[in-house]
Amino acid sequence: MKKVPETLHRNRMPLYLQMAKLMRQKIESQEWRYGEQIPTLDELEKEYQVSRITLRGALDYLEEFGIIRRTRGRGTFVAKDLSEERWFKLANTLDELVEKVADLNVRLLLIEQAEKPPIPAFPFGEVGTAYRHLKRVHYHKEVPYCVIDLYLDKVIFDSDPQAFSTAPVVSQLARRKDVRIAGAKQVTRVAVADEETAGHLRIGVGEPIADVCRTFVDENDHIIYYAHIQYPTQMIQIETDLMQGAPARRKKTGAKRADGRERNK
Repeated sequence: MKKVPETLHRNRMPLYLQMAKLMRQKIESQEWRYGEQIPTLDELEKEYQVSRITLRGALDYLEEFGIIRRTRGRGTFVAKDLSEERWFKLANTLDELVEKVADLNVRLLLIEQAEKPPIPAFPFGEVGTAYRHLKRVHYHKEVPYCVIDLYLDKVIFDSDPQAFSTAPVVSQLARRKDVRIAGAKQVTRVAVADEETAGHLRIGVGEPIADVCRTFVDENDHIIYYAHIQYPTQMIQIETDLMQGAPARRKKTGAKRADGRERNK
């Protein structure tokens, strides 16, 4: 029996899933490119120092999600291009958020009346008197990319229930001249998918997800929108302007002399 590398022992995740993650990473980084044949079982066994049973389990997992394709007598091939999968950039501003969600498709799972949303994950705003609770899945090109559990002020929802039920709520709020979002805040954490979330997002139970809590308040500091959103991490990227709000950097405009010094203008 092969000796499993010590680093893999430290992870409580089943060994075959750890192998699947490592293989997926090679596909995402394009070390294994779309359409190409991946190494044989002999080569994988030598590289990872794990049993063939573990490797077959990892390949079964990747095949189940359409990432690889196994052909008897020919080998195993990369069946999905993962290099462009991180298409969704988590928004850093409200304007970015409105732009990102404008054209997404929605599948409504639940709509019900609620007296109040759950206590937000961070102190921000005051809870109102009544809300509509909606649970939904958002799709991009027919692929689910997030599950949203949201609470919208009942008066706002009842003013246009059709629009708020069938389109992204954020974009609907942004269009309304009678609704003013005076404050907006969100917190992002890394978590893992439970069975329900995994089923909606078509990922495995225990897969990493970005867990986002978002709150909008009106000019009276009342919470008009609270949402708990879960994204599969393989679809998102986070970009941050580290100089946001800082004074603009001065640009050097002076021409340089032959000796490398800048001429005065």
